[in-house]
Amino acid sequence: AEKQKFCCVCGDSKEVGENHLFTCKGHGCDVIVHRACYGIVSVPTGLWFCRKCESQERAARVRCELCPKKEGALKRTDSGGWAHVICALYIPEATFGNNRTMEPIITSKLPKEKFAKPCYICEEAGLETQATHGACMGCHKSNCRMAFHVTWYMLVCLLFYGRHVSVLVVQWPSC
Repeated sequence: AEKQKFCCVCGDSKEVGENHLFTCKGHGCDVIVHRACYGIVSVPTGLWFCRKCESQERAARVRCELCPKKEGALKRTDSGGWAHVICALYIPEATFGNNRTMEPIITSKLPKEKFAKPCYICEEAGLETQATHGACMGCHKSNCRMAFHVTWYMLVCLLFYGRHVSVLVVQWPSC
């Protein structure tokens, strides 16, 4: 049986209407995205490559500006770097230059405070060097001061809830 595919952005495996899943055919790439989740405007004929693989930039140089992770559904930023689509969706101050294509990801307008908070998950996991890389989102609860990288938060939600959670209610599972 074929392994079930899940979108790197929304975590869902369902394909509804024209919102098909696309699998990057880049060497060693595991990016799978829905058409709408990655801003694929026209359906490609033949092989499909994510923006990172399409760029042919050395993989060692590609790193999300908003979190320490290097793999996943990345797009170019307005500064010429890279950011995950999921990071841009969950950090309210991050926007897209073109909402339809979801690129470039505008990170230049993010407040400096977003980059000053260390990631709680990185610190708890003993990854202090990664804790201060990128921008962290905060818990939605007013009295909670926890901040965390979007990609780690999504992984915790998958493990804790068995699914991604609403973009509108970002709350640490134990709050």
